[in-house]
Amino acid sequence: MAKVKFCGMTSLDDCLSAADLGVDFVGFVFYKKSRRAVSPAHVRDIVERLDSRVATVGVFIEESDSEIEEVVGCCHLDYAQVYRPTRLQKAIKAFRVGKTLPDTAGEGLILLDSDTAGFGGSGRSFDFSLLQACEALGRAFVAGGIDCGNVEDVLQLGPFGVDLVSSIEASPGRKDRAKMQRFMEKVRAFRI
Repeated sequence: MAKVKFCGMTSLDDCLSAADLGVDFVGFVFYKKSRRAVSPAHVRDIVERLDSRVATVGVFIEESDSEIEEVVGCCHLDYAQVYRPTRLQKAIKAFRVGKTLPDTAGEGLILLDSDTAGFGGSGRSFDFSLLQACEALGRAFVAGGIDCGNVEDVLQLGPFGVDLVSSIEASPGRKDRAKMQRFMEKVRAFRI
């Protein structure tokens, strides 16, 4: 069964709701220009109170590997999602997908996201049919406009997981429990 990652989390209540619904990963954005940016101190408090109920991911755009390691250690995060080449252990390497698939050679988890002006949370999809040629799909989260209307099309392809932000929000950074629940019901009911 595909894993589910809810990203752009900003509150303990939203994270606890996600965990109660069976979400596998929650993500926190440390990119200061994001409307969903959170501080390491705030995330550390959330992660401590989650008590390992879900895997935790920090999303990094501009930081160096050493800066990322410091935040990951401070917050007790399980993974760092990075939008550039990195040598970090426990990294989820993010790739932006335009009209063609990027080179995803290597090992470890990856994330395939829409190539948009910003980083994440745009609600814009890429051409998911490109994933049929993706040899790394079994270790890939698919992101970019994932919602109840298209998740079955993505799951049919057999990715490691799906990652979503805006389609489960009431407003940027604030999740809507009913939307989260509907999405999880759709994913858990899916059968190939």
